[in-house]
Amino acid sequence: MADSPPHDPEDDHDDLAALEFFTPDVDASVSVFDAFGDYVVDDDSMTADVLDALDPRPYEAAAEEPSVPLFTVTNPPGTVTVTTFMDGRVNRIELSPKVTTMTESSLADEIVVIARLATQDARSAQYSFMLDGMREQGHDNAATHDFLTRDLDLPSPDQAQAARAQVFATRYASNHD
Repeated sequence: MADSPPHDPEDDHDDLAALEFFTPDVDASVSVFDAFGDYVVDDDSMTADVLDALDPRPYEAAAEEPSVPLFTVTNPPGTVTVTTFMDGRVNRIELSPKVTTMTESSLADEIVVIARLATQDARSAQYSFMLDGMREQGHDNAATHDFLTRDLDLPSPDQAQAARAQVFATRYASNHD
């Protein structure tokens, strides 16, 4: 077993000594914030360029068309609009000011219904895309359609349109906006 070194009187120290910070003698007229003056840009055009570079959604990019296909469905009253990506994930949900008259549960239900329809439209686009690719490979028969609908569970565009018409007819039959 190792022997501990002998006790040295200099080892005795105040445990709170670490909290005593050294403060140099500084001229009271000098501020610690004076150092930031070296980093200030006096040119307003440079400041605008820097701020524009930090903008996550520049105005020019907002006006451009998206690089990926998006699928949007709006309910007949125009209160809820849902946009999805081609894989069915929701991109954005837009609500009109009229939703303030709806209860929270009915609004949530409405968003879910419209999101399902938008997802179905996106999945029907997958069906069309895959069918076109299979046709290019020479596979345009009943087995191809069966593979897409049964094995991949993708609705055809006609099926998606019929489902939307059925939901709109039953859900909004009494609305005469």
